[in-house]
Amino acid sequence: MQGLALALQHSDLPVVVQTDSSEVLSSFTNDALIHSAYGQVVMEIKALLGTREFFPQKITRLQNRVADRLAKYSRTERATAVWLRSVPPCIEDLWPLDCNSITL
Repeated sequence: MQGLALALQHSDLPVVVQTDSSEVLSSFTNDALIHSAYGQVVMEIKALLGTREFFPQKITRLQNRVADRLAKYSRTERATAVWLRSVPPCIEDLWPLDCNSITL
């Protein structure tokens, strides 16, 4: 949610939302997770997505290694950070390999 809000602040372009979770992807178009523990976050993400053209995409876990590594970094370091126009050291080796072709 925070990453999406930042993306919307720093660009007027359409947003591509990629996830390796079919359940998360379907929650963008239905109410499947609204009554779950994550319901409030899902509703806030949907509200953000409603402000801009967006393209949801299902990708494989192997295509999502950067997100996985950043999530692990956040959990192990108990930290959140934003790196605008730079690459965090924890993903320097992965980000060139993890770029996905986007067809809209």
